[in-house]
Amino acid sequence: MLLSLSFVQKLYRIPFYVIDLWLIIGAGCDVMNEAPLVSIEKLNLGRLPSVPQVLLRLIEACHQVDVSFQDLAEIIQQDVALTAKITAVCNSAAYAQWNDDRDFNRLLVVLGLNNIKTIAINAAVHQFFSQFNVQAGKGLGMVWYKSLWCAHAARSLATLTSYEFPDEAYLAGLLHKLGQLVFLNNQPEAYGDLLLKPHSDLSLTEHERELFGAAYHEVSALVVREWDLESFLSDALLYQNEPADRLLEAPRLVRLTNFTHKLSDPGIDSDILHAEAELLFGLTPSVVDSLKQDIEQQVHKAADGLGIHLEKGVEGRIEVQVETEDVRLELARRVREFALLSGINLEPGNEKDLQEFLRSILDELNILFGMDRSILFLADTEKRHLKGVAARAVSNTLIAEFNIPISEGRSRVAQALIAGTIQEPIRPLSSNPASLIDRQLARTLERECLLCIPLITGSHRIGVIAVGLPEPEQDQQAHHLSFLPLFATTAAGNIHTHRDIERRTEDLLENTRQWHQREARSIVHEINNPLGIINNYLHVLSAKFKEDPSISDHLKIIKEEIQRVGDIALRLRDIGDPQHVASYSVDINEVIGDLVEIFQASYFQTHKITEHVELDKKLPAIQISRASLKQVVTNLVKNAVEAMADGGEIWIRTHDHINIGGREYVELSIADSGPGIPPDIMGKLFTPLDSTKGDNHSGLGLTIVKNLIDELKGSISCRGRSGGGTEFFIHLPRRLGDE
Repeated sequence: MLLSLSFVQKLYRIPFYVIDLWLIIGAGCDVMNEAPLVSIEKLNLGRLPSVPQVLLRLIEACHQVDVSFQDLAEIIQQDVALTAKITAVCNSAAYAQWNDDRDFNRLLVVLGLNNIKTIAINAAVHQFFSQFNVQAGKGLGMVWYKSLWCAHAARSLATLTSYEFPDEAYLAGLLHKLGQLVFLNNQPEAYGDLLLKPHSDLSLTEHERELFGAAYHEVSALVVREWDLESFLSDALLYQNEPADRLLEAPRLVRLTNFTHKLSDPGIDSDILHAEAELLFGLTPSVVDSLKQDIEQQVHKAADGLGIHLEKGVEGRIEVQVETEDVRLELARRVREFALLSGINLEPGNEKDLQEFLRSILDELNILFGMDRSILFLADTEKRHLKGVAARAVSNTLIAEFNIPISEGRSRVAQALIAGTIQEPIRPLSSNPASLIDRQLARTLERECLLCIPLITGSHRIGVIAVGLPEPEQDQQAHHLSFLPLFATTAAGNIHTHRDIERRTEDLLENTRQWHQREARSIVHEINNPLGIINNYLHVLSAKFKEDPSISDHLKIIKEEIQRVGDIALRLRDIGDPQHVASYSVDINEVIGDLVEIFQASYFQTHKITEHVELDKKLPAIQISRASLKQVVTNLVKNAVEAMADGGEIWIRTHDHINIGGREYVELSIADSGPGIPPDIMGKLFTPLDSTKGDNHSGLGLTIVKNLIDELKGSISCRGRSGGGTEFFIHLPRRLGDE
C-alpha cells in the first residue's frame, strides 16, 4: 500500500491545502486478499481534529515549570489525533535512531518539550479554525470515546495475557478509528450524521465506501503503515473487523486489537463476544465481563478529568459532546494567551541577533497559519522605504534587492503600512493593471496570491510581512483575517522591543569601550612621562660613551627596548577596538594627537625628529575603524623616521571637505624631509618588495597600509616633495555617525 506524499511531513507542518491520497484497498471485496486500485479524492490528512478539552490541558501543561514527560504522555494519549501526530514525528527520519523504541514516554523525551508545545499549538490553532459544529462535535466525541475505551481495554488485556508491549497495545486501541477522524475532517456534517446513527461495522463500512471509496479501518492501516514502524500495528488496524477464527495464527497485537474493538461495541451479542474471548485467549465470560466494567470506570474517570460529560442515549449508546461553543471560546482564549503570545514573545535579555529573531517570527507564522512562503520588510528610520530583511523559503540574496518606497499607490506592501490594515489576498500575476513590485513579489514567492500584513505597535510602524498564498479558500481566509491582527501586533511589539534592546546594548558597549579608551590614554600618558626622561638620559649617556663600543652597544639595546615599551603602550589603546570593527564614529584628530604623544617618547626624541602637527579643527568624527587608522599612521610615521637616520622633520595634517569625483572625503597627509623615494621604487610602491632598510625589515609595511586603506573604502597616494622628502595623502569617505 502506498501514499503519494509523506504523511509525516503533512501531519507535522499542518498545511492549509488539500492533498490527494491514493489507496490500494478492496472496494467491497475480501480485505484479506489482493485488492484493486481505488482512488479516494482529496482527503485532507494534515488537520485531524483533536478533542478541545485535551488540547486545553496539554497547552496548559506545556507552560508549567515543573511538568514531567509522564504528565504530558498521560494527556496526549487521551487523544487520537495528538497521539498520531507525536508517533508520526517520532518515527520520521529526523528521529531514526529511536524508531524502534516502543516506550511513548521516552519518545516524548527525545522529541523535547518545545516540539511537543509546537504540535499542541498547531493542533489548537487548527481546531479553532475548524469547520466543526455541534453535530460534528458529537461525532468527534463518539470517535474519542470508543478510541479511548478500546485503548484502555487493549492495555488491560495485554497485561492480563502477558503481552510484552502493553503500551503498544494501548496505541493500537487508541488509533483503531484513526480513519474515522480522516473522514470526519473531510466531511464533518455528512460523516458526523453517519456516526450518530446506529450501524453495525459492516453497514458503516459500506456507507464509508460510498462516500470515500474506502472503509475507516483500511485508511487507519494505510496511515500507520506510512510511518514505517517496526510493528504489526498497521495489520492490527486493518484486520480489526475480521472473524476471530481467521486470526488464530495472527500476531498477538492483531488479536488484541481485534477483540478489544469488538469489546467496545455495545451492539455485539455477548455470547459471540465470550466465544471469541475463549477462542483467542482462553478467557472465561466472567473475566471478560469484569474487564468491561473496569474499562468503563477508567474511561469515565478520564472524561471527568477533562470535564467531559458522558450520557447514555437510545439502546444504551454513550453520547459525548466535545465541541461546544464554550469550549471553542476557551480554546481561542488559550490560543491567544499561550500559543501566540508565548510562541513569538521575546524574553528580556534574549541574545539572539535581530536577523535570527525575524526569521523565527516567520517560522511562527508558518506554524500557526501554514504560511510557508513569506518576506519580512522593515521600515527605515525615516519611514521612506521598506527593506527586505528576512524570508522563509526565499534566498536572502533575492530579498535584499527589494527596497519599496512607502508611498500611496506604489504597492500593496507599502499600502498595508500606510493604511495600517491587512491587505486581503490578491492575484498580482493576473491583475490588470497591477503594481510591478507586487508581481515581482508573487513571482519570487512562487505563489498566485499576495497577502500583506502590517506590523504596527502603538505609534511605531515597524514593517510589513508579504505572504505568498495558493488560491485561498474563503472560510479559511476569513478566519485568518480575524486572527492575524493579534499575531501582527504581538510580532511588531516584540521586534520593537528587540531593536530597542539591541540599541541599548550597543550604547552600553560603546560607553564601555570609550571608558576603556579614556583609561588607556591616561595610563599611556603616565607611561610616556618616565619614557621621555629615560630617553633623555640615554641620549646623554650615548654622547658620553660613544667611544666605548661595549657600552654603546648596551645603550642601543636599551633604546630598542624602550621603543618596544612605547609600541606596547600604543597597542594598549586598541583594546576593545578590533581591527575589523568600523561601526563607531572616530575623531581622527584625537587619534593623531594620542599617537603623536607616544611617538614623541618612542621615536621623535631618540631619532632627533621635529614634528609639525596641523589639524583641521572642524574635522567631524567619521565612521571608520580606529585600530586600522592607528596602524596606517604608525606604519607611515615609522617608515619616515627610519628614512631619516640623521634626524629631520615630519608634518602631519588633516583637512575636511576634499571633493574627489563629486564625493566628499577627509584628507590625512604625512610628509617627511628625508631623501625621498627613487623613481624605480615609486612605480611599485605598494607591492611587496625586498626592503631597502636592512635584514630586520620585511618590505611589507606599505602593502599592509594599502590593504587597510582599501578595507576602509579610501585611497592612498604618494609624491616627492619639492624641498626633498616624501608626502603620503590618504583620503577617507566622509561618512558621519548618523549616515
